Amino acid sequence: MSLRRINPYHRWLFPWLLDRVSKVVAPERDQLLARAEGVVLEVGAGTGTSFSCYQHQVTQLLALEPDTSVVARARKVLSALPPKQQAKIELLVADAMAIPLPDSSCDTVVCFLVLCSVPEPLQVLSEIARVLKPGGSLLFFEHVLADSEKVQRWQHRLNPYWHRCAGGCQLNRDTAEYIRQAGFDIQEAQRYQHDLFPVLVRQLVTGVAVKP
Repeated sequence: MSLRRINPYHRWLFPWLLDRVSKVVAPERDQLLARAEGVVLEVGAGTGTSFSCYQHQVTQLLALEPDTSVVARARKVLSALPPKQQAKIELLVADAMAIPLPDSSCDTVVCFLVLCSVPEPLQVLSEIARVLKPGGSLLFFEHVLADSEKVQRWQHRLNPYWHRCAGGCQLNRDTAEYIRQAGFDIQEAQRYQHDLFPVLVRQLVTGVAVKP
């Protein structure tokens, strides 16, 4: 994600859309985040709807989000959590293209519907690999290029317009391939279609990749 200029869309509509999407995928998010452990970096933490999903095996959550309007909502969510839970969470207002953390400092990194919208996914994945400890896990859940050639054609056709009004989101990325190119070992991956998503973003991939 890149730092965004504040405008009415990003101040009001974009955070609202993030909250709506988070509710739709809540079961999938809960299942994936239950696998996080140790020091966790969530890239693109959004409005903080995931904060209560992390379980006791998480010792610290570093919630990285570049959009200041979105972070304002995340701060409100954080302030409503029990003090013990609040103490584990740190908000990082920063760009995933240059993560402000030391090398090999995280046990788990979470990317949940975020790699579609970063300007340079390989650069972000390189940064994720840098901050992960050897053997650390990348938990990912992303919408990707469809299996259907017909839908693919529409994704390619509409992508130049879509990403302008959807926070930089790209319709036609093969995110699993980017993860492989970044040197990760994908140990688990599932492709499926989410019936509650619009056709253009219905194809999803979720899984676990490990830093060698």
